Amino acid sequence: MPDPHIIDANTTLLCSKASLPIESDWFSADYWQKKNALIGTGHGRGEVWFINSEFGNFVMRRYRRGGLIAKFNKDAFLFTKPSDTRPWQELSLLETMVELGLPVPQPIAGIYRKKWGFYRAHLLTQTIEDATDLFDILKAGNSDSVDWKNIGHVIQEFHRHGIHHSDLNCHNIMIDKQQKVWIIDFDKCDQREIHDEWTQGNINRLKRSLDKESQIHTNFNVSDAQWRDLLEGYRG
Repeated sequence: MPDPHIIDANTTLLCSKASLPIESDWFSADYWQKKNALIGTGHGRGEVWFINSEFGNFVMRRYRRGGLIAKFNKDAFLFTKPSDTRPWQELSLLETMVELGLPVPQPIAGIYRKKWGFYRAHLLTQTIEDATDLFDILKAGNSDSVDWKNIGHVIQEFHRHGIHHSDLNCHNIMIDKQQKVWIIDFDKCDQREIHDEWTQGNINRLKRSLDKESQIHTNFNVSDAQWRDLLEGYRG
């Protein structure tokens, strides 16, 4: 469970077990920019910043809304209680998965800032070194370099522990230089009773993401045999 530190009446810092001198400034891109530690940005379900600092290499993500509501409310969420906030829940789940030995980013800290009954939030995790997401590997035409059975096996390991990933797609699977498979981005995910309906739903969502990207990018290709290998690794 995250360790909450109240900064002021509206700001709460949530620290994980990492023994770092974390401050609220750590959740400001400008802060890291001034230290020449901000090395890149990205986009997923939130805005993402990549940080190489004297304290370590981190990924900072701002929680964003999706769907139609994002057209008029990009990043404000209704505040009910601390344990219901997005960073609290994601940090808690990451801590659980680390204890289970699952391949996920090391949780560092989160923060939420309240205003008028709503809150905005950021999350900080440790960078997975020398890793590339599956989307970029496939977009470069390197599907033959992927150990598809291992991806299936790793997904099965998460499911065996009841970990439900609400957005399992080719952007949230990463492979490092040692060919270790990692899974990232656990916003709105949870640990639940194992059931065929949601486990199969995770697999179906991944297949849809692969099919979608293959229709957009010329070199992006996953053969039927490779997908069968993934399923074999999952069932094995």
